Amino acid sequence: MLYAITLTYISPAEQIREHLEAHKDWLVKYIKSANVVFAGPLTDESGGFILAHAEQLLDIQKIVAEDPFVAHRLVTFDIVESDPAIRSSDFAAHWARDAKPV
Repeated sequence: MLYAITLTYISPAEQIREHLEAHKDWLVKYIKSANVVFAGPLTDESGGFILAHAEQLLDIQKIVAEDPFVAHRLVTFDIVESDPAIRSSDFAAHWARDAKPV
């Protein structure tokens, strides 16, 4: 399953900056484990977006709970689950193996 995770800042920018490197380290850990497909800030600077992969929602919830932004209550988050049915042939089958490539 793929999961769209939106983080919304609820703390002052200085607190976000204080934990930014730890947040990036957390992202790298889960990119290397193939759970995070990509991540980045929202263009309106209100938070961030993560596309993640896991077998079940509980796995993603555990991963998100480790994010320093979440642990320090600097953000709220929303997780939306998707079971892809179709994908670009350029998108790795690992993350959407049952989706038809086109």
